[in-house]
Amino acid sequence: MLTTAHETGTTPLWAFSPNADKGMRFLRPQERLIFEGDDADHLYEVLDGVLRIYKMFLDGRRQVTAFAFAGDVIGFSQGESFDFDCDALTAARVRAIPRSGLLRAVRERPEFGEKLLAVAASEATSARNLSITLGRKSAIERVASFLCSLADRQDGAKGTIALAMTRSDIADYLGLTIETVSRNITKLRALGLITLQGANAVRVDNMPRLRRIAECEDVVN
Repeated sequence: MLTTAHETGTTPLWAFSPNADKGMRFLRPQERLIFEGDDADHLYEVLDGVLRIYKMFLDGRRQVTAFAFAGDVIGFSQGESFDFDCDALTAARVRAIPRSGLLRAVRERPEFGEKLLAVAASEATSARNLSITLGRKSAIERVASFLCSLADRQDGAKGTIALAMTRSDIADYLGLTIETVSRNITKLRALGLITLQGANAVRVDNMPRLRRIAECEDVVN
């Protein structure tokens, strides 16, 4: 579904193609990129901005499955149609990569094939990590894991993490209620690990301990 640039390196996926400048699309905040059921005839590489990938259920519940940042690839492991929705949380720019051109690019440029293998491997890793987070971690460990992952993506281990997503988005990603997310963010702040900087930013003040909590090595009651 989503492959991260953090896991595959910084070189854009489609940079290996002579068609790298084609298929550019600009999105406004809340604008939909993918509707569930759309033909999966393209991958989408995020060039700027933050996007949200989610699944809606018939009873109105929502599961956010990923947040996509610059360099991420959306839709790699799809069949004939997309089984999720995707919209922009911020102004965003994406590049559509036609699936029909992937095999030709692999034949013509072996390094592109190597990049695709890295994409597949990182997608499996992301799915496994989310499964562990949802299945075995406590609420505070989930929130700590989420903040650590954002810090890693934004290179913010010693700085401020931008939060493009709402508390509701975070709750639907971590399988928690909004109240539980807010309560555990408050608990991390009380422990001196983070400082809230408005509604859309968090400064990490003690990354080593935050990581220990995220990795279930430091029990917090």
